[in-house]
Amino acid sequence: MRRELILSNLRIELRRKQASYLSEKRAVSLVNDFLHNMSIVHSSQIRTWQKDYFLTEMERNSDRTKDDFLQAKSALTFLFNIVLKKGRGIDVNGYDDENNGDPGVLKITG
Repeated sequence: MRRELILSNLRIELRRKQASYLSEKRAVSLVNDFLHNMSIVHSSQIRTWQKDYFLTEMERNSDRTKDDFLQAKSALTFLFNIVLKKGRGIDVNGYDDENNGDPGVLKITG
């Protein structure tokens, strides 16, 4: 799914969870920053190491507070666990790359 659809689905899921308007706005902003900084245009490009890298860089940035870091961590966890479920463009089973699967398993990519 494309970036715009990822953000749209994020908004929908946040509204389903009855998040406040400010929480929704902040989460969408943080996820948009993540997608922009990692140059992600499609959900098939998202890997778990990118989330860890983005959070590490955010934590190192002296302009960001601890609250910003925790909000980003929460927003990205919500994105990975709720919005980008398995079968929707990302495999969140712990493999960092599609080539790191079990040996002997044929994987056909499109």
